[in-house]
Amino acid sequence: HGADGERMNRSPWVWLLFPGLTMSLGWGLRGFIGGGPLGAMIPGVMAALALALLVGRDDAECGLVAAFGAVGVGFGGQMTYGQTVGLTFQPETFWWGFTGFAVKGAVWGLAGGAALGLALDRDKFSLREILTGLLLMIGGTYLGWKLVNEPKLIYFSDPVNKPRAEIWAGLLLGAAVLLGWLARMTPSAKLPLRFALWGALGGGVGFAAGAWFQAAGRQHLTNPWIDYWKAMELTFGFCLGAAYGWCAKKSSGAPGPAKSAPTGTLWPALAGGLILIVLAHWMEETGTSRFSYTIVGAGLMAAALYSERLGWLIGAAMTHCAFAYDLLENKPHLNQAALWVWVAASTLAVAYLVSRWQSKKHIFLLITWSAVIDSLLKSFLPPAALGGHVVTEIVFVVFAALVSYSCLSCCAESERSSSS
Repeated sequence: HGADGERMNRSPWVWLLFPGLTMSLGWGLRGFIGGGPLGAMIPGVMAALALALLVGRDDAECGLVAAFGAVGVGFGGQMTYGQTVGLTFQPETFWWGFTGFAVKGAVWGLAGGAALGLALDRDKFSLREILTGLLLMIGGTYLGWKLVNEPKLIYFSDPVNKPRAEIWAGLLLGAAVLLGWLARMTPSAKLPLRFALWGALGGGVGFAAGAWFQAAGRQHLTNPWIDYWKAMELTFGFCLGAAYGWCAKKSSGAPGPAKSAPTGTLWPALAGGLILIVLAHWMEETGTSRFSYTIVGAGLMAAALYSERLGWLIGAAMTHCAFAYDLLENKPHLNQAALWVWVAASTLAVAYLVSRWQSKKHIFLLITWSAVIDSLLKSFLPPAALGGHVVTEIVFVVFAALVSYSCLSCCAESERSSSS
């Protein structure tokens, strides 16, 4: 109780800044070293581990948190918003585009928060209840997608010039169905709904504010050293991460014990995890609709329920594989055989370390710095990036140093509390 009390009595700024900066960094990296849902797993796993560090989760319980955080935030990566950005650049469509960003940001935060809250409240649900909830989520996502998004009843992209397929309504209904099912099964389990609502608030405000700043900056504050698109992503990530952090502070049940999955033997879990990573990447890369990652993600979450080691591999090793592969795809003029060796060898190394360590501190630092190093390679391997992106890389390194310091401080504080 003394350790829990010390954690909950931390300065409010710690609960806001640590997860806020962590997700801001993760979102900035996502926008550069990996788009789509696989790229969105970067801020998801980083924020999940930051929250686990803040609330003092035992390492043995964090594989599930890492996997659910990565996949839950990854769900939002199925949404398109490039043309929504274009709407905010035109005076006659600015407010519609602004509304679209608020809606999409809220849905992104809602879906990610529901998954995070479920992982943190795992002990209150049976395996069957969670698996049923995931199936219902798939069904709800499909219905919302087919009934609202496909007929473009409410549409936040360009309906004339190369219209894009949207899925925000599907994700909204899917998350709502999952939350409704969990509340019906266990009314005392409050964390899924709390994290979902705080995520919706932080995501909606953050994405809309970031879109406004980008539109204003491009029109009135033209500066070659400022990447306004990146500023939008950093703003969105910070607000969403800070909202999750504040929810963790306000939720007194968050530090409680969890029902962790079995650890599993190292080598069988590692082999199974690598097969799962390859299969999930293949299904996502070859999927023909925005709905495909919902099925893939639900399957990954189900797998994480059976083994903490699989959870770690899904949350960290799969995420690393995604941005390592992105480097391969974006440097076609370089030696492709060497880059394939980089993807395979680095993913195998990360998978082994993650599966062996199963430590929130070490894996948080590993995924943070491996992503930053990958970003530096993508920027400065020939042809090197110039101008504003140099500033962006400096921001990435500074943010990584700050969140690493916060991570180590949380661990040192926990060790002092345990020893006393």
